[in-house]
Amino acid sequence: MTNPPGSQQEQLPAYILALINVGPYLSTACETAAACERATEAHQTERPWLLAHAEELHARCRLNNKFTGALCACRCHPQPPTV
Repeated sequence: MTNPPGSQQEQLPAYILALINVGPYLSTACETAAACERATEAHQTERPWLLAHAEELHARCRLNNKFTGALCACRCHPQPPTV
């Protein structure tokens, strides 16, 4: 893997990050996992399969946006304490 989860290899320089508005980040893996979880409501017979895929997807999360460094805001990750 050339850019593993948590890597800052492709992150924008600090002076660029200071100029842009970086909103909340939800990784593609966690976004798709949430879609699988929501689908269990309508597809009860597929629930175990959907939840298994959701768990795998959450485990594959990048943890941070590779360009901005913003942490994934998914509820599956321990959130840092607010001050």
